[in-house]
Amino acid sequence: MDTELFIEIFTGLQRNFGAADMTKVTITEEGKKKPKYEWTHREITKQDYIDHLNGVKAIGIQPVNDEGMCRFAAIDIDDKQYSYKNFPYKTFLELIAKYNLPIVPVKSKSGGLHLYVFTKEPVKATFLRGFLEKLLLCLSLPANIEIYPMQTELLDVDGKKDNGRFINLPYFNKNQRVCLSPEGKEYTFEQFMKVLELNRYSKEELEEFADKHVKEMLTGGAEEFEDGPPCLQILTKQKLSDGRDRFLYNYMIFAKKKFTDNWEKEVKRAARDYFEYDSDWDDKKVDQKIKAWKKDTKGYTCNEDPIFAVCQRAVCRTRKFGILSDKKKSWPEMTNLIKINYQPDPQYTFDVHCGDGKIKQVRVPNQNFFYNKLLMKGVITKFTDIHLADIPPFQFNDTMAKLFPPKVIYEPPKSATLEGMFEEHLREHINGQKAKSATSFKNGAVLIHKDTACFKITKFHNELKNKEIKMTMQETIKYLEDHFGAQLKMKRFRKKEGDSKEHNTIKIIELKISKKLQKNEEVIELLKMQKKDDIF
Repeated sequence: MDTELFIEIFTGLQRNFGAADMTKVTITEEGKKKPKYEWTHREITKQDYIDHLNGVKAIGIQPVNDEGMCRFAAIDIDDKQYSYKNFPYKTFLELIAKYNLPIVPVKSKSGGLHLYVFTKEPVKATFLRGFLEKLLLCLSLPANIEIYPMQTELLDVDGKKDNGRFINLPYFNKNQRVCLSPEGKEYTFEQFMKVLELNRYSKEELEEFADKHVKEMLTGGAEEFEDGPPCLQILTKQKLSDGRDRFLYNYMIFAKKKFTDNWEKEVKRAARDYFEYDSDWDDKKVDQKIKAWKKDTKGYTCNEDPIFAVCQRAVCRTRKFGILSDKKKSWPEMTNLIKINYQPDPQYTFDVHCGDGKIKQVRVPNQNFFYNKLLMKGVITKFTDIHLADIPPFQFNDTMAKLFPPKVIYEPPKSATLEGMFEEHLREHINGQKAKSATSFKNGAVLIHKDTACFKITKFHNELKNKEIKMTMQETIKYLEDHFGAQLKMKRFRKKEGDSKEHNTIKIIELKISKKLQKNEEVIELLKMQKKDDIF
C-alpha cells in the first residue's frame, strides 16, 4: 500500500526517467556528492520505483508531463552559500514551522534540502512553480534558486519531445534522502507515507494559503505599492540606510508609471519617508538624481540588491505597475543554463520565462549563439513563439552574461562524443564490404589480413563527412594515428599477376583490429508471451 502511494504521488513524465549510478560518486570541493546521472530513454515501470526503494537503482522524475501538468514540485536548496557538511537544517525547519508552510522538507542526495509541495490532483506546472516562488521571501531564499519542475512545458526538438530536467526521488533504499520532522528527527519510510497523506492539497487550498501568506509578508510596507512592485513594499517596512540608490532608482521607475505628471515630487517625498538621511543622503543628492532621471530610463533592476534579495516575482507579475508594465525594449528573463559537453561543440539549454508563469526550454547548438544577437533571437523565437525586441549590443551582452556560468555541466555518453562516433563509424567501415580484388579495394572495400585492416583513406574520409563528422583529411589521418595506432602508407597494385605495369600510388590506412573495433554481436531480447493480447 505504501509503495502504491509513493508511486502515485511521485508521478511525472512517464516516457522517460533519470537514474543515478551510486557506485560512481565523486565529492566536490563544497562536499557535495555527485553520482553519474543519465536518462534511461525508456518508459518508467512500477519495478523501477520498487528498485529505488530497495536500494537497487536510484531514480529521478521530471515532475511535469507532456501536457504541462504535475502533482509535486520542490525548491532545491543546494546553494554554494551553504556548507554541505554543516547544512543549516534547523534554520529552515524553524521557518517552515513559524509560517506554517504547507511543504515537506526532505534531505537531498547532496546533503542539502528539498522542500516539496504535493497536490491531490494534477495541476498546471505554472501554478505550482508560482506557489513556491511566493514562499521564497519568508525562507530568505533568492528568486533565482532552482525550483522543480524547471520547465513548465516540454519543448519539441526535431519533432520529438524534450525531457527537461529530473529531480532525484527521496527514500532511496528507504533510508537515504529522508523527510525531517519539525524537530529535525528523521522519519522512517512508513512515517513519511503518513506525512504525505496529511500534506496533499487541492489547488484551491494552496491558492487560499498563498493569498494570506503574501498579505502577511507585505503587511507593514507602504500602501502606495499595493499596485506596484512588492519588493519596494517590503523594503519600506523600516527606514533604509543601505541600498538607497537602487531603491530610489526603482521607485522612480514606479513613480513615472503611477504618478506621471508629478513623479519628481513623489520621488523627493519617498526619499524623505523611507530613508535615513545623513551626510551621504539629503534633499540635494535626491535633486541631483532626479535631474539625471528626467531623460528616458530603463525598467526595474530586479537582479540587483537590495531589490533582488526580497524579490517576489510571482506577485509582481500580477500587479498593474509591476515588472510586466515595463515599456523598455528588453528580452524576457532567462535562467538555468545547462551545458551538454558534446565535442567539438558543446550544446546548451536554458529556460525562458514567457509570462503568465510559463517557462519554456531553449536549446542552442553551439556557443556562437551567445555572441550573435540575430542567431539568438531566431532560436528563442523558434522554441517560445515570442517576438523579441531589437536591443542594443551592450544590452544583449548583459543579458547573455547573466546566464553564465552554467548551473549544470552534463557529460554526454561516449556514443554522442566525437570519439564515440568516430569509433562507431570506423568499426562499421572495417566490418563492412571486404576487398576481393585490387579493383574492389580501390573502390573502397577493406582488406583484412589476420588481425590487420587496410583501406583507402579517401573513401573513409568521405564516409565521415556523410556522417556529419567534419574533419579535414589531415585531421582524419592524425586522429586515426593518435587514437587507433594507424599508419598512413603509400601503395601500388599491379594491374595483373605477372604484369610489370602498376596502378597509380594510393594512400591507405593500415591498423591493428583491436577488440573495440571488432564487430558487435546484436543482443536479441526474448519476450515471454502469455497470450495474444500481450503482442505489442
